[in-house]
Amino acid sequence: MKLIGKDIIIRDLKYDDAEAFYEYASSDLVGPSAGWKPVPSLKVAKRVINSYIYAKDVYAIALKENNKLIGTFSFYHENLLRKYKYATQVGFSLSNLYWNRGIMTDALGLCVRYLFEETDTEIIEVCHEIFNYGSKRVIEKNHFKYDGRIRKYKTLYDDRVVDVDFYSLTKEEYEKEIKNEEFKA
Repeated sequence: MKLIGKDIIIRDLKYDDAEAFYEYASSDLVGPSAGWKPVPSLKVAKRVINSYIYAKDVYAIALKENNKLIGTFSFYHENLLRKYKYATQVGFSLSNLYWNRGIMTDALGLCVRYLFEETDTEIIEVCHEIFNYGSKRVIEKNHFKYDGRIRKYKTLYDDRVVDVDFYSLTKEEYEKEIKNEEFKA
C-alpha cells in the first residue's frame, strides 16, 4: 500500500525502519499516550517491526521528503468492539517531534479514504484512552462521531485500568459529508 499526503507517505513497513521506530517509540511521551510501554532497546524495536511486517496490518507513516518513519498506522479486522464483518478499527502512533503539525490528521484522512474507496469497509471505529487529548482532536477533525465511553476497558502495561472513548464513521457519512467537502477545496 502507498498513500500520499501533503507531507507524508503511508507505506509498507521495511526491516530498516527499526532504528527510526526505536527513535520515537522509546520516548516516554509516545508509548504511554497510546497505552503501551516505551520500547526499551533497538533489539526490541527490531522484533516489534518484524512482528508488524509479519502481521501485515501495520503501516509506516513516513516523511515525504526523506521517507523516514515517524509513526505507524494500523488496521484491525478481528476482536473489534463491533461484531460486523465490514468493520475496521484503526490505531496510530506518531513521534512527539511531529505532534501538532496536522500530520496525524492528514494520515487518518488518507486511511479513511483508502478504507472506504479501496476496501469493503462500511464502518471505521477508533478509540483513545480518555487522557489522550491529541488523539481525540485528530479523530474529531476527521468527522468521526462519538459512540461513547467504556469504563474500565483495559489494563495498561503499568497496571493502570483506563476508560476509553470510542468513535465511528460510516461509509454513508463519508460519502455525504467528507468526500464532497474534499472536492470543494
